[in-house]
Amino acid sequence: MNQNLTNHSTTKEKNENTFVGIDVAKEELVLHILPTNEQLTVPNSAEGIKTLVKRFKKIEPQQIVLEATGKLERNLVAALAANGFAIVVVNPRQARDLAKGLGELAKTDAVDARILARIAQLQCLTVRPITSQETRDMNDLVTRRQQLIAMRTQEKNRLQQTAQKTIKKSIEKVIAAFDKQIALLDASIKKRIDANPDWSEKDKIIQSVPGVGEKSSQALIAGLSELGSLNRREVAALVGTAPRCQDSGKKLGARHIRGGRTYVRAALYMAALNAIKYCAPLKMFYERLREKGKSFKVAIVAVMRKLITILNVMVKTNTCWQEQKTNCERK
Repeated sequence: MNQNLTNHSTTKEKNENTFVGIDVAKEELVLHILPTNEQLTVPNSAEGIKTLVKRFKKIEPQQIVLEATGKLERNLVAALAANGFAIVVVNPRQARDLAKGLGELAKTDAVDARILARIAQLQCLTVRPITSQETRDMNDLVTRRQQLIAMRTQEKNRLQQTAQKTIKKSIEKVIAAFDKQIALLDASIKKRIDANPDWSEKDKIIQSVPGVGEKSSQALIAGLSELGSLNRREVAALVGTAPRCQDSGKKLGARHIRGGRTYVRAALYMAALNAIKYCAPLKMFYERLREKGKSFKVAIVAVMRKLITILNVMVKTNTCWQEQKTNCERK
């Protein structure tokens, strides 16, 4: 199935010796080029981005690394991808951790750009396809819906904590406004999925698993566009369900999960809670873990990891649950 992604990273011959790091701020873009140690600052605007594209066409870097800043980097990433440059967007924590490891305790835009260039030079990051504008727009809608739900929950909690009629009426009106906005977003999200054949097919496949509902499916479609294109280890790491070792010498530390895409993991958690009630193979898997003495947290994370692995295979092979069920029951 077409993943609705375009891989722009292989359209140019890359200069194997040139790497670029870009620190993205609201007003400006600061870049560092290795191995020449050239530094350049341009406005974070259409004109500034055009200047960078022109410069990169001359040097043809092997890889460009920049930090995720929310949305400030979007126009830059789109422009670089459209021109065939290999781009990696990293979590800011990765750059800071490397900076500390290199003894670089100062933090400035120029330092950050240099560290990002160093990350590119180490070639330790995989260049993944850039998500389409349609997928990014969908992601924004799902994110906004979750924001409204969180604010509505806060208001509902306040409603339970007050006895004053005037305040109750005020809160009820706010909750009603949230309900209306959430309903509008639900309709918009569903309309977009129905209008996109790839998403519609993926939605059908995901929701075919007992316990996985519409909202969980929407979160996976919007926030995990790579679903179906990765192996089981990669997809578990991307969501943040892969356990991390904490061992030293003979000491075996507890395994913990961290990183990954937060709201995708939250949606997967809710899906797993339902799956252990309604999906027989996953329910049996969960119960076996509990019988072995595993805590609820450890068992449910294991179910989440198994569920996302199953969904990944189902999307990759374009098969619904009934066709996948036999293979799942064997494991």
